[in-house]
Amino acid sequence: MQTATSRSLFCLYLAYFADYFIWGVVITFLATYIGTAQSPFLHLCNWDKQVALGVCIACFPIGEVIGSPILGDLSDLIGRRKVLLGGIVGSIFSLGLCALCLWKGWFVLFLIGQLLTGFFSGKQSMAQAAIAEIDTGTKGQKLAFLSVLGGIAWIAGPYLGGQLLEEPFVTCGGYIWPSLLSCAIFVCTLFCTYFFFHDQYAPQNIRLPLTKFIRGMGHLFSTFKERVFFLFLMNLLGWYLVIVSISYFLIQKFNLSNSEVGIFNSYIALCFTFGGILGTTWILHRYRAKKILFWMQMLGALGLFSLFGSEKIAELWIYLAIPAITEALIYPAYQTMLSDQTNENNQGKMFGVLNAVNGICQILAAWILSEIPTDYIGGAILLSGILFLCSAAFIPLILRKKVRAI
Repeated sequence: MQTATSRSLFCLYLAYFADYFIWGVVITFLATYIGTAQSPFLHLCNWDKQVALGVCIACFPIGEVIGSPILGDLSDLIGRRKVLLGGIVGSIFSLGLCALCLWKGWFVLFLIGQLLTGFFSGKQSMAQAAIAEIDTGTKGQKLAFLSVLGGIAWIAGPYLGGQLLEEPFVTCGGYIWPSLLSCAIFVCTLFCTYFFFHDQYAPQNIRLPLTKFIRGMGHLFSTFKERVFFLFLMNLLGWYLVIVSISYFLIQKFNLSNSEVGIFNSYIALCFTFGGILGTTWILHRYRAKKILFWMQMLGALGLFSLFGSEKIAELWIYLAIPAITEALIYPAYQTMLSDQTNENNQGKMFGVLNAVNGICQILAAWILSEIPTDYIGGAILLSGILFLCSAAFIPLILRKKVRAI
């Protein structure tokens, strides 16, 4: 029984890693696909290149916003295994479509492929729900390990994708290889899931007409009524503001080269991975999730305010590490709290909403950054620190109200 549980958990972690891996190996290089002289898209439907790039970047998170609640809700109705297998097949198809479009130069169809890739990445919500349900370790530990996988994918994806955009690969197929590598990862995931994943969730198996299913999607967002959810939203938006602005901040304030910025970005990913390891092996094993949220967010805010005021490059090694390590603990802690407050038959829905919010925060962060004047790009870091601080400040108030309600 323990062996079957371990195999199932491995399959879920592999599926989660594959979805994050495509971020690094494919999505990272959209600017290369569209904005360079070697772009396969000779005709962009009379769009400006910057507009075309913006639309292309937005397609993935929009697809994720749509797909996450739908696939999460569907997994509550028909079971985790069916949705997981269907989502993996969908990812293989959409990434194969993207590779074909990069080869043939079909831009509009490439946008559809990006949208579908984001949609099927919504199966993460089902994988997270299934991970939380598996009876081994604490829920916080299991969810914290997702931070480790995300950090590894964040490091490995851009590196391998960059290698596949060099010679001799570019000569033999152009820019198709990162998408094909992602397809190969998902094929491996499909094989493991089909043979080794055992679904421990008992689905509701309710036959719903399509109209009633769509109407029921409105109930997904009952999560918004939870005060904890809005604190999670503030923190997540703050974190994505750091992600989208840090490269510009380092270039503007410290005059770093692209390669030096790349080193610091990899360092952030490494710190995030280290934070996930801390959460898995120690902090979220020893302490309850709600006990660490206040102090982790306060510490993260301190790191961001220090980063905003930093004057020396040497200080970056400390001030970048603090928010990265703390966020690797904060994110699974919020997931654990919201999961504990959700009925066991609605776990897929809940994680679906959280992943949809992930996509929304990515879009919001990019929009906020575009509205900040170039000379004041450090304001994005300052705003991130304020969001972390506000999220932390309301935690004691909410927990006190929960105790009184009990």
